[in-house]
Amino acid sequence: MATEEGLLKETIFIHLPGVPEAVTMSWIAMGIIVVFGLLGVAALKRAPSGVQNMVEFAIEWMVGKTREFMGKNGPKFLPLFFTLFLFIFVSNLLGLLPGFKSPTSNISVNLGLALIVFFATHFFGIKEKGIIGYFKHFMGPPYWLAPLFFIIHIIGELVRPISLTLRLFFNILAKEVLLTLLASLFFAFLSLEMPRVIQGLLLTGDFFLRPAIILLGSLVSFIQALVFTVLAMIYIGSAIAHEEHEA
Repeated sequence: MATEEGLLKETIFIHLPGVPEAVTMSWIAMGIIVVFGLLGVAALKRAPSGVQNMVEFAIEWMVGKTREFMGKNGPKFLPLFFTLFLFIFVSNLLGLLPGFKSPTSNISVNLGLALIVFFATHFFGIKEKGIIGYFKHFMGPPYWLAPLFFIIHIIGELVRPISLTLRLFFNILAKEVLLTLLASLFFAFLSLEMPRVIQGLLLTGDFFLRPAIILLGSLVSFIQALVFTVLAMIYIGSAIAHEEHEA
C-alpha cells in the first residue's frame, strides 16, 4: 500500500478541481515570480543583499543580453523578455518537484508563448517602420522576384512559432518522462520478487541517478528558457532593424 501511495505522489500532478493542470501550474509559476519580485523590492537598499541582489543581477544580465542581440534599442523591450525568461525558467523547474508538472511540457502553453513572440514581432516591426515599410523588406531585392520572396518570407514567419513551440515542448517533456520513469522504476523494484542483492543494486542505481537527472534537468530548464528568449530578441530585433542600402 505504501508503495502505491508513493508512486501516486510521484506521477499524479497537483491541480485545482475543474481547472486544467497546465493552467494550475502556470498560476503557480506566476505566483512564484510575483512573490520573488515582491521580496526583491520589499526593502530596497543602496547596497543590495539577499533577494534584492539576485533580482538586480538578473535584470542587469538580461539588459546585457538585449544589448548583445538587439543593440541600443534592446533595453526598452526588457519587460517583455524578462517576463518571458522568468516564466519559462520557473515553469521548467516546477517539473523537478514531486507532484508538480512543468507548464511548458504542455504544447498549448508553449504555443501561447510562441504566439506572443510572433505577434509582438510584427506589432513592433509595423510600429517602427509603418505597414508599407515593414512588409517591403519581405520582397527583395531583387524586386522582380518580389512575389516569390514574399511567399518565402511569409512561410518562414509562420514556421517560427511552430519551431519555438516544439523545441521547448520536446526538451521539457523529455525531462518529465525521465523523472517519472525513474520514480516508477524505483517503486517497481521494491515490489518485484528478486534477490535482495540485485534489488539493492537496482534501487541504489535508481536513487543516485535521480539527482543526476534533476541536475541535468535544471541545466536544460535554464538553457531552454534562454534559447527561447534569445530567439525572441533576434526575431523582434530583425523586425525593427533599419536596413541601409547603398545608392
